[in-house]
Amino acid sequence: MSSVTNPRGRLLLDASCLLNLYATGRMQDIAASTGYQFEVADYVLQYETLYVLQTNSEGAEDERIPVDLDSLIEEGLLYVVELEGEDVLSSFVQLASLVDDGEAVTGALALHRDCSVAIDDRKARRVLGEVMPDVAHVSTLELMRLWAQEASVPVRELREALMAMQIGASYVPGRRDPLYDWWTSAVSKSS
Repeated sequence: MSSVTNPRGRLLLDASCLLNLYATGRMQDIAASTGYQFEVADYVLQYETLYVLQTNSEGAEDERIPVDLDSLIEEGLLYVVELEGEDVLSSFVQLASLVDDGEAVTGALALHRDCSVAIDDRKARRVLGEVMPDVAHVSTLELMRLWAQEASVPVRELREALMAMQIGASYVPGRRDPLYDWWTSAVSKSS
């Protein structure tokens, strides 16, 4: 288990953020350097984060690569949280009528476990912000930028991680994302 302190607190990752970070191939580094304690709902881990894509050696079709988070869990860089407790289940039911199940589980746990939430879906961010205004949320790009700053990641390594995320998790931020220009600049730099 890791003895790293987490000054930013606990951060529950929804499926898309978890897959995005995993696809970078640098999730261990990201988890260790952002100042958050990464957590994931057992439901999200079991049912929504099964694989990422990888271009095969001929560069043609993408292959599905199973997501394996065991080493992150063993090192204490990712904790698995169960959906339990009457208050959590009640919030889950309420949220599940408004957003996808994985986002609802993540939101319900964050609300009752004093966690922030990492989520990218615009509708889910809006809904969770309305229903749970006291729960802070961050995006994949905020985490990637934080990692780049905190770990002084070289431009080339950042670009490679962002491109791997684009291929492996099919992640491209929308033009309305507040960090869209940062992402565009980072993926276009070559040195």
